[in-house]
Amino acid sequence: MVAVIGPYGTVMGHAFSSLGSELQVPVLSYTSLDVLSPLQYPYHIQTAPNDLYQMTAIAEMISYFSYREVTAIYTDDEQYRNGIYKLGELLSQKRRKLSYKATLPPVSRVTWQDIYNVLVKVRSMESRVVVVHTCLKTGPLVFEIAKRLGMTKKGYVWIATTWLSTFLESDGISSENASVLQGILALQPHIPESNKKREFERRWKNLSNGSVGLNLDGLYAYDTVQMVAHALDKSFNEGGKVSFTNESHISGLKIIKGWTLEAFRIFDGGKQLLTNLLQTNMSGLTGPVGFNPDRSVIHPSYDIVNVVGNQISLLGYWSNHSGLSVQSPETLYAKPSNRSSSNQHLTSVVWPGNTTDRPR
Repeated sequence: MVAVIGPYGTVMGHAFSSLGSELQVPVLSYTSLDVLSPLQYPYHIQTAPNDLYQMTAIAEMISYFSYREVTAIYTDDEQYRNGIYKLGELLSQKRRKLSYKATLPPVSRVTWQDIYNVLVKVRSMESRVVVVHTCLKTGPLVFEIAKRLGMTKKGYVWIATTWLSTFLESDGISSENASVLQGILALQPHIPESNKKREFERRWKNLSNGSVGLNLDGLYAYDTVQMVAHALDKSFNEGGKVSFTNESHISGLKIIKGWTLEAFRIFDGGKQLLTNLLQTNMSGLTGPVGFNPDRSVIHPSYDIVNVVGNQISLLGYWSNHSGLSVQSPETLYAKPSNRSSSNQHLTSVVWPGNTTDRPR
C-alpha cells in the first residue's frame, strides 16, 4: 500500500490518517472535511476545499444580506459539529451571532420524529435565517418536514451547505423537489469550464453509454488519482522504489475497529511521495490543482445558487481571493484581492414565498 484515496467523513478521515502516519502512506480525501492538522496527521492531504472555506463563504453571505442572528441545524457528529463551531466563530468576528444550534442525531439513527421535534423548536426561535449542515440522507427530509410546518414560506431564509448541490446533481429538481426547495440558497464547489473537462465528460458518456452520471465528486476523484500517478512517476524518475519495512513498534496497534497493523508495513518511499504530492502543479478537470504552504488547496471557491422553480439560478461566486462576486473567480485571480464591503456583489435572490423582497 503506497497511498489511500477515498471519500469519507471526519471520523474515518482521522482513522485512516492515523494509519497513514504510522505507515508513512499518504491519505488523500476528495470530499469536504473539517481541517485536519498537518502536525497531528502529517500524511493527510485533502484535495477538495475544506469546511473552513465553506463556512467562511456562508458567514460572508449572512453579512452581505445584513442578518444579525442565525440558527444552525446540523448532524451531531464530529464533521458537522466542527463546521458549525467554526461558523459561530466567523459570525462573531463579523458581529453576527449564531443564536441557536439545533442538533440532529447521527445519520445512522436519525428518525422523522427527531427532525420534526428539532424543527418545531427552531420554528419557536426569533431568527428566521437557518443554515442546514448535514448529509444527503437527512437534508432533503429536513426541508420536506419544514414545508409541512410552514417554514418554507415568505419570511424565512434557508442556506444549505454543499450536500444540497450533490443531491440535486443526482436527483435533479422534480416538481416535488421544487415545491420543497423553492427559494433556498446553496453552495457548490466551483469548477471552471474547460476543453479538458468537456472532452472528459464526452468520453465518459460514451464509455458508460450515458448510464452512469459524473458528479463533482467524480471530477475531484479523477484529479486525485491523476495527482498520485504523477507524484509516483516523479518519485520513480528520482530513483525511488516501492519497498517496505517491518517495524516492531507498530505490530498489533489498532487503528480502526477490527484492524491491526500486523499485516501492514511501513512504505519506505512515503516521505518522498508526500513531498511530491504537496508540490503538485497541474491542470485538472476541476481547474488548477496544487496546494498552499498550509496544505489547503489553491484557489478555493464556490458557486452560490438559488433554487427557482425547477431551475438552479447562479447568483454569483465566493472565492478566498475576492469574497462574493458576480465575476467568476478565475477572472479575478490576476487582479489584486479586494475584500472591501463595497466590492461584494451577488445578483437578485428569489426567496421562499417566491418574492425578491429580502426577508427582514
